[in-house]
Amino acid sequence: MPAFAQSFNVDVGDNTVLYPVPPNAYAGAAGQPGRWAASIHPYSTSLLNLDGSPSSVTTTSTSSSSYSHFPSPLTGDDRAFMVDIQDLPLIGGPWSWTFSGLADATYVLTTYAWAPENNGSTTRVTVPGSTSPAQDVGGFWSGGAFVLGTTHARHDVVVVGGTLFVQVEGLSGNGSLNGFQLVRLGAGPSLFCFGDGTGTPCPCANSGASGRGCASSVNAAGGRVVMTGNPSVGADTVSLVGDGMPNASALYFQGTSLHNGGLGVVFGDGLRCAGGTITRLGTKTNVAGVSSYPTGGDLSVSVRGNVAAGDVRNYQVWYRNAATFCTASTFNLTNGLQIPWGI
Repeated sequence: MPAFAQSFNVDVGDNTVLYPVPPNAYAGAAGQPGRWAASIHPYSTSLLNLDGSPSSVTTTSTSSSSYSHFPSPLTGDDRAFMVDIQDLPLIGGPWSWTFSGLADATYVLTTYAWAPENNGSTTRVTVPGSTSPAQDVGGFWSGGAFVLGTTHARHDVVVVGGTLFVQVEGLSGNGSLNGFQLVRLGAGPSLFCFGDGTGTPCPCANSGASGRGCASSVNAAGGRVVMTGNPSVGADTVSLVGDGMPNASALYFQGTSLHNGGLGVVFGDGLRCAGGTITRLGTKTNVAGVSSYPTGGDLSVSVRGNVAAGDVRNYQVWYRNAATFCTASTFNLTNGLQIPWGI
């Protein structure tokens, strides 16, 4: 798994038997896959990094109430994450959450505050020091898509002194708190999903070199994708560069989640790493085994991919390899590249 220091996924709620934490591939509204830490009452929790390793970051909360609601329109991972909550009593509030031990940096905080009864109850989320205003979250949700203002709030905040403070309160009845995603901006890109034998085995034992995709008929090391430039939606200069491929067509594409927790699944002669909602950025023709996106009049990666600051997206190159080599398929893929996008 790619791990970005100081970025976290947190599932709040006590009933981890009926409502277990989401799988690593569950990216949520922030588009950030990775390990989800369970926070149960009294909600004093040491958080896990996205790769599941321990961190020095902790949370505390002034409310220790919990609540599970069985009837719900939600199913699957959405139900497991959103239906088991921290209850925020109307009397005694507003309530707070404190993240301590953070690195001083700019973050995007997604706070899930949807009432599992789906009754339109509203919770106000305020982050002191944020450039984003207080936001009221609530409404009727049938599942299938997170909606800002209905299922969650989103705040940009600069952390100074290692502490992030969040205030939550019910406005109509008790408030609800389902969880958090905290994305550190400017944490940098990361390569993942290698066909070098360290993750999912390549389909024909055709392992490539370290940090690359599975071997092809023209390159025993396998194809590779990397990036150059600045992953900022306001000043995007990102170039996705693929190398080590046959002189044939190559599709550059973007995904919102990971296959098999970032280890990939067998696909053609290689591994499919990027999953979820797929955006085809563009098809290029390799010359001397190399191509890139964007070129010429292409839209930038962030514009073509419709990404916002705080989004984490996964990239890969799917290239033609017509020679008889491994499987009956005539294609292979590079490693994966994950980019957290900044402001």
